[in-house]
Amino acid sequence: MRAGQGRVATLLLALATILCLSTGAEAGQVRDEVPDQIDPKARYLIFIQGPAPGELVATAFANRGFEVVTERRKPNPDPFDLARKAIGQIRKLREAGVAPPRIALMGFDQGGAAVLIASALMRDPELSYVVLAGCGLDDRYRRFATQLADQMTGRLLHLWEKTDTQAESCQFALSKARELDSDEKLLSNGGGHEMFGEVDAFWIDLVMAFLDRR
Repeated sequence: MRAGQGRVATLLLALATILCLSTGAEAGQVRDEVPDQIDPKARYLIFIQGPAPGELVATAFANRGFEVVTERRKPNPDPFDLARKAIGQIRKLREAGVAPPRIALMGFDQGGAAVLIASALMRDPELSYVVLAGCGLDDRYRRFATQLADQMTGRLLHLWEKTDTQAESCQFALSKARELDSDEKLLSNGGGHEMFGEVDAFWIDLVMAFLDRR
């Protein structure tokens, strides 16, 4: 198979997977910023992408009924900058009347590290956070865990994969957060770190179950 044909086949497979992941709920939209016209009754997912383009992942969650706010990540991001931008987006939703249980923040890789930081800075017990392979990536995680992790609040799910050579368990940070309702799942399907940059019901169903459990 030629390289071009291989890329087309991969894209078609991803699109087919997205269609299979649709649950019949009214689909949301994917945007790069919080919309000017905010529906307080909608469910919103702010997704901080990882190193790979995350538009297909964002679309998979939009097909599950979320209004998804996301944009491609710049190289070598500062997770504190990512967290501050996400916090601004959350506050805009809250000011428009969106209740905290209808808002979730999810991030992959350094985006996941940013989610941890946001949970500490927001200090809102009703918000939901999803970290995808976002712990132990560099020394900034250790500094966060020792200096700020005890401030984390809300509901938080961490997923990482057994063969991941970049990320690790979040327990070093989570154990310090007394006001955080957290759950961590170690997956073992062999997908490694890159699994969360792909549309895969194996992990997306776990995230949806967590977000739906209110």
